[in-house]
Amino acid sequence: MLKYLFNFVLNNYINGYKNAERTDPNFDVITHQIPATISTLLFSRNDLLIAGSCGIGQKTDYPWIAIFNKNITSSAKRGIYIVYLYKKDMSGFYLSLNQGITYFTNTFKRKKYENARKVADYFKNEIGDNYFDKNDIDLGASSGSLGYGYQETNIISKYYAKDSFSDNELEQDLKRMLAIYDELVGVLGENNYDYNGAINKIIFNYNNSFEDAISSIDNIKKAISSPTDVNIVRTLRYVQPKEKRTKKYSKIRSNLSLKKTDYINKAKIDAEVGLLGEMLALAYERERLIKEGFNEYADKVKHVASMSDAFGFDIISYQLIGTKMEEIYIEVKTTTNKLDVEFPVSKNEILTSNEKKSRYCLFRIYDAKSATPSFYKVFGKIEDNFELDPVSYLARYKGSTKTPK
Repeated sequence: MLKYLFNFVLNNYINGYKNAERTDPNFDVITHQIPATISTLLFSRNDLLIAGSCGIGQKTDYPWIAIFNKNITSSAKRGIYIVYLYKKDMSGFYLSLNQGITYFTNTFKRKKYENARKVADYFKNEIGDNYFDKNDIDLGASSGSLGYGYQETNIISKYYAKDSFSDNELEQDLKRMLAIYDELVGVLGENNYDYNGAINKIIFNYNNSFEDAISSIDNIKKAISSPTDVNIVRTLRYVQPKEKRTKKYSKIRSNLSLKKTDYINKAKIDAEVGLLGEMLALAYERERLIKEGFNEYADKVKHVASMSDAFGFDIISYQLIGTKMEEIYIEVKTTTNKLDVEFPVSKNEILTSNEKKSRYCLFRIYDAKSATPSFYKVFGKIEDNFELDPVSYLARYKGSTKTPK
């Protein structure tokens, strides 16, 4: 079916219509029939928007059908999306992972193409797929035209010459491209789908982005307060922990900031989010024990983190293990990201989990600011359940036998 529809456009698009009119037989194929067929192939996923265009007003020389992940964009003007792009002479078309050139035009002006290519090159290197073409696409577009912009923002692609493709090839290629797109969207989701922030991390370097941490502990403590939105009713939603995530796209996944960090405000926000998570976990544990019929143990659940940070865990709760009710030691890790991202773990927490073993529980909460934060619980040693990457070191001068000059 897709083969027929794509070939219909290739064979009929160049006709007497100068404007994008509904009476043009290509209009319905591009804006309705192809998107509907693709939607069926992709199981009508709720996070995807599929749209086609013959232009607005004047008929475009480069009609397209795009697949947008709505978490990033729903417009061909910005963001990253999958798109079918027809050549001007209708000799064929491309399946492309592409970017909205309008965003680069509005943001970077004269350097729009330079920066669009810089971003495209970054993604080409990170994707690591050798099936799709990483070279430029050629729509037959003149410099400065909309088609030229599509060429400059292309990341990876595959070309289909007229009458030289099959339905099965189109379907398999689309699903392969969608898997790459989904992975990229998932990485952006780790930082709440902040497309602009990701692009800035790629384009700008970090050399001048740091300042020394403010050392005034008293001022930080004064700035920290309880959560400002405690009146919002939140209900924890259990989720299965995700499978191992990709380590690619390190630059856009970095937590490094491109602006000066307000460490007092950051400490305040981190403390508020941490406390919010602990309160949610505390309430959950008490409600769990009551539902299980252990009201007397629900009353014994303690928020030890309110007394000291030295315990290596935040909450003492209780769990029926075999036939005996045992203490469990819960460390709560909370982030506001919509997806389950990396989180810091202290040496004390690791050592405590090694000591407590099966009675140590890491209570993971994310999307904490929503009305239904997601969570899961993992029992046992932290190092048995999570990959640990060293992110800081303690340095001690070795001494030197060399004589200073």
